[in-house]
Amino acid sequence: MEVSRTSLLMKRIGAYIIDYGTIVLLGLWLANQETLLFAGLELVFVYLFLYPLCEWLFKGRTPGKYVFGLTVINGAGGPPTLVQALIRGFMRHIDVPLGIITIFIYTQSARCQRIGDMLSRTYVIPSKDLAQLRATVQAPSL
Repeated sequence: MEVSRTSLLMKRIGAYIIDYGTIVLLGLWLANQETLLFAGLELVFVYLFLYPLCEWLFKGRTPGKYVFGLTVINGAGGPPTLVQALIRGFMRHIDVPLGIITIFIYTQSARCQRIGDMLSRTYVIPSKDLAQLRATVQAPSL
């Protein structure tokens, strides 16, 4: 289950780009809808809540994480709770503008975590390692 920090970082950046592209496309689609009740507020909702809702509803995955084979887990190896997903999502709006500082924090972290991961006590791992991790966590002690 050993994963290269650089490989994981590049996958996380790629997943972010896909997820942000999803937000932009959904925002453009919403902006062209004439039946919207609160013009503009729907865009704010999508921008603020798409990540957390995807991570919570899809058990730790967003479209970008799915494409790059990543999953968010909590400390017990399960999917993030709604509160954890919300913390991660809101902290993303702070982490991303910090850019190189966030990458520095990530590289110095013992578990390859950004600030949002540390505060929510979550981890991003390759999905292929998830089954192995869950088996290890649930294995009875001898």
